[in-house]
Amino acid sequence: MSDDQTSQGAIRTSVDDRGVARLTICRPEKMNALDTEANYGIKAAMEEWAQRDDVRVIVLDGEGGSFSAGADVVSINRQSTANGASGLDAGQARGIISAGSELARAVRSAPVPVIASVDGPAAGIGASLALAADLIYATERSYFLLAFVNIGLMPDGGASMLFATAMGRVRANELALLGEKLRAPEALSAGLINGVYDDRAALDAAVDTVAGKLAGKSRAALRLTKSALDAHTMSGFEAAIERELEGQTELLQSPEFQAAIAAFAGAKK
Repeated sequence: MSDDQTSQGAIRTSVDDRGVARLTICRPEKMNALDTEANYGIKAAMEEWAQRDDVRVIVLDGEGGSFSAGADVVSINRQSTANGASGLDAGQARGIISAGSELARAVRSAPVPVIASVDGPAAGIGASLALAADLIYATERSYFLLAFVNIGLMPDGGASMLFATAMGRVRANELALLGEKLRAPEALSAGLINGVYDDRAALDAAVDTVAGKLAGKSRAALRLTKSALDAHTMSGFEAAIERELEGQTELLQSPEFQAAIAAFAGAKK
């Protein structure tokens, strides 16, 4: 099984001879937190693969025991204090939230099935990225965390709709309003994910099996089936993105958020 593999700093991509494309976030020292480079790389890869007839399924994962810890808060804090600034202005805030929204859109607009292979934390926009996939598998140690409220923000990347659609309003309210971890076994019980495996090796084997099955099916049939299902379950996605964009732009400029990220960045030094 040959691989067409490339590395672009924050991400690594490959496409094997079955048509299975894999995108790995490669910032393990940051728990795969997403900075500008990672955001650009993920979006560019997804857009390229959407145009390739040889790509039949896409797998998203993270390196080093984390799927993604969310946005790189240290990087956001650096931006908010650049040149003596006391916080983000409206343009900066809108740019930050738009980047996350575009990631989720890129995943949702893929014409082929997207699998999220989650090992470790999927938090913040990392959780949104995982839930934007069509199929989601995780290791026993993994968890999902909408940590936004803990730093004065609201869910983004379509999370306000993705989680509610998958697990129901009351369970999604609990996750988003309390900002507490949802462990993989509980996520499976809640209908949020498709399977839980003992360790990374078992997860990789399971995901590869599913990817291989999908790669062997009609690409056109998968595309049209995915589109038909989305028409019923994802019709509110764009409206959710727009609501999150407006709300999060406001919250990113708030004193509560500035204090929270300054404290977080200081703790990371």
